[in-house]
Amino acid sequence: MNAIQDSLWAAEDIDAVFDQDPQRVCILQGPVAAQWSMKKDEPVKELLGTINEALIQRLLERKYGGDASNVPVAAYLAALPKSIPAEPPGVIQSETGGTTVFEFSSELPDTSEWLETLAGRELTWLRALIASKIIVQGTSYIDNPLRRVLSPRRGQKVVVRLNGSQPSVIVHGAARSYGEHLPGFKALEIIFNPKTSMINVTIFEERRESSIPLTLQFRYNPKQGFAPIHEISAGRNNRIKQFYWKLWYGDNEVLPEIDIREKFVGPEVTISADDIERFCAVVGNREESFKTARNGRVQAPMDFAIVTGWQVCLFLIMI
Repeated sequence: MNAIQDSLWAAEDIDAVFDQDPQRVCILQGPVAAQWSMKKDEPVKELLGTINEALIQRLLERKYGGDASNVPVAAYLAALPKSIPAEPPGVIQSETGGTTVFEFSSELPDTSEWLETLAGRELTWLRALIASKIIVQGTSYIDNPLRRVLSPRRGQKVVVRLNGSQPSVIVHGAARSYGEHLPGFKALEIIFNPKTSMINVTIFEERRESSIPLTLQFRYNPKQGFAPIHEISAGRNNRIKQFYWKLWYGDNEVLPEIDIREKFVGPEVTISADDIERFCAVVGNREESFKTARNGRVQAPMDFAIVTGWQVCLFLIMI
């Protein structure tokens, strides 16, 4: 009796198994289940596979007359949108051939309604990319950053262009960084390659009438319905480094090979007491040692070293 209880307990609770090793579990079969085990030393994979195939066959016979060609095909498993507004408030929509243009007025639409409109009515890679609340990044599940990137902004124009049956998305205007920018510059481009199931999301930063691209890559994996979008981690950090290098140092500059053990020498910097006091006021440091009113020789806090070595710090960020 104890052996039976222990076996059933271990089969239902992995913490009850020594070393939490599932290979140590011995599951006892009852007479109903045992009558179908007619093959000696049958692997568990084959046993469960046979059950799965039998369930599929019964479902085919019950719902589709036993004909697999009658089963509807979906790009990935997800709920179809209940309702999508034809033209959300604040959005001016126009169509020419295979191109749809959305423009935002001073009244912005609700973000959720706009994303549903842009995602479309069908289950496609574009809906998976926009409508998915989470994406896979390495071994983590994170909030989908594309939902923030594609949120509506005043003065923005979104162009959805069909290339055959595959749409591409281009966003113009509405810069996200500080300063004046060209009103119609290309801020974002989304392109899908059906042969490789790769999605390239390129974000452009406009600097002095020049666009600096940053490409983020995703893979569309429809077999994983609850999270069909996976970010490609390989080369991601290097692409980000190259983007900032060109943004800071020039369009034609190439990110050099920098080793963390190299010696970096910055320009000579003169520190004044006023600089230190102004820095301390900004960061909220009220230590008396850093005030000219209390000291003949003002000291500098350790975090002020970031200010003096800022140009060298830029190199370290790239490593």
